Amino acid sequence: MKVLLVQSWLGGAELPIFPLGLASIKSSLKDHDVKVFDPNISQRPFEELEAVLRSFRPEVVGISLRNIDSTNKRKVVFYYGFLRDTIKRIKELSKARVVLGGTGFSIYAREIMEDEPGIDFGVYLEGEGTFARLLENIEAPEKVKSLYIRKNGRVEFTGGGGPLKMEGLGLPDCEGFDIESYKSAPDAFGVETKRGCALECIYCIYGFLNGKGYRLRDPAKVVDEIEGLVGKYGVERFTFVDSVFNIPKRHATEICAEIIRRGIRVRWSAWFNERELTEDFAALARKAGCDNFILSPDGFSDGVLKKLGKNITKRDIIRAGKILQGMEGTEVSYNFFKNPPGQSYPAFLALILFCLRARMRMGKRVHFEFNSIRIEPHTRLYETALEEGFIDKADSLLEPRYYTNPDTRLIDRIFNLALRLKGK
Repeated sequence: MKVLLVQSWLGGAELPIFPLGLASIKSSLKDHDVKVFDPNISQRPFEELEAVLRSFRPEVVGISLRNIDSTNKRKVVFYYGFLRDTIKRIKELSKARVVLGGTGFSIYAREIMEDEPGIDFGVYLEGEGTFARLLENIEAPEKVKSLYIRKNGRVEFTGGGGPLKMEGLGLPDCEGFDIESYKSAPDAFGVETKRGCALECIYCIYGFLNGKGYRLRDPAKVVDEIEGLVGKYGVERFTFVDSVFNIPKRHATEICAEIIRRGIRVRWSAWFNERELTEDFAALARKAGCDNFILSPDGFSDGVLKKLGKNITKRDIIRAGKILQGMEGTEVSYNFFKNPPGQSYPAFLALILFCLRARMRMGKRVHFEFNSIRIEPHTRLYETALEEGFIDKADSLLEPRYYTNPDTRLIDRIFNLALRLKGK
């Protein structure tokens, strides 16, 4: 079967990110004629899409909707709005059936299926097995689990299929992608070491998407993938896309040790948990090529951290910071929420003081992001937002809605003014 895999368009305002999800789907379609197209690396995205549709004439078009919007930025780009135009052009220029998947779709699956009638099938959660089985049963899709279908004018779900076993997945298939077009963007290439997250952060969607238990990839296969990116495609840096890289720490340690053992010269970044970040592990990660330690404490008081469901304390944040301060030549990136649940004015002032001290000690190699909290379904924050009247059960969350602590709204305004003055 002729299959065209398309990355959803982000509107041209974002740096390109290699579509790891599509490459993973492609690896499961060995028996089909597959072509890939990413409008985000095109100067004429829709014109080129139309040209591909005319020349390739696919029978099925799979679209990956990775994000609904640019989430927590002050100026939000609504990516989902571009999807309608993409589907419209596909339907006008081909008879292909449209299959939508990706994390953005899975979070709002039924709502999107009902909102956009041009979607023939929706792949729910992990797509590697589901998409391949759909192609085998395209005339009888009700046989395929984890699929949204249309039947008698209604949207129906075929039932959950359960999580995939990591050992059964092949390496992402990068053939046919314009690799060179992504190399200019920092951290454009991603590598996945596991799926699932056992942490309990109230705003996070990872547990819903990938499960609360860790499904670990064989460290040797992870490093095989890294070695292929570096040796075959000339990739010089990548990022580990796990929600947190250093949990479980033993697994991350084995991956770092294998990179070092093979002598792979590559630079990378990852998200780290402060509680599990030790001096020895940080040194090992750096030796393996890590040049950007990304931390997401999100708050800076024990009260806020508890409200956010974090497994760390303020002491953990300070201790991890001291470890990284002494590692010259590495970048350190912090993510905080502007006005999270439990925020207070003393906690806000302590956060600002912490950032100023970090800047004094690390200079330009330390970076800070101050974000709003998007309210997502399937999270504990969603329940909190309902209880506190931020949203109603009838509200659509496709259009972004944000949580801000009502007792300290002034902090939100201060941050937004500062970001506006900086042009962000």
